[in-house]
Amino acid sequence: MSEVKKNKIVTAARSVFLRYGFRRVTMHDIAEAAGVSRPALYLLFKSKEEIFIGVYLQFVDETLAEIERTMAKATTSQKMLEHAFEIWAVRPFEVMMNSPEAKELMECSLGFAQDSLSQGYLKFESMIVPVLATLTKRHSGKASLAPERIAHVLASAVRGFKQTATTPTELRRLIKELLTLSLSFPVAHSV
Repeated sequence: MSEVKKNKIVTAARSVFLRYGFRRVTMHDIAEAAGVSRPALYLLFKSKEEIFIGVYLQFVDETLAEIERTMAKATTSQKMLEHAFEIWAVRPFEVMMNSPEAKELMECSLGFAQDSLSQGYLKFESMIVPVLATLTKRHSGKASLAPERIAHVLASAVRGFKQTATTPTELRRLIKELLTLSLSFPVAHSV
């Protein structure tokens, strides 16, 4: 039963965080939005940071499920990857560009939620590895990085792109160019 309550709280907290940002939201606000008392909230979550991590992990799970559905419909490996990065990186970037609260959520989470952010990226990387494995098999006669390394490099580069891009269109273009470069050239193994 507590998992059901936790999910209810996390879902309510998500909308409160998106509306008001992280800093302005209190445990009272979250309890009120979830329809639980503050003591009941504290029985399930020790802090606002812990709730935020729950919100982020819920977002990751929902996003990965959507990526999986979208990739199943794509006709080429390149399209699968483009769709995956569109959902994983471009959509949240668009939300951040249009909402000061969403931007503040990302900025404040970099400290206390670093492990969860890394965990989310590892899950995303794992999701694109099979697509990359298929592509590297096509270049079997050429030296290349392992699909896991390619996934890590792509995800890391896109993480940086989100820091430098000024518009969603620019981010989308950078991702597409990165995929084109990465999938066009074999890369020698490094020692």
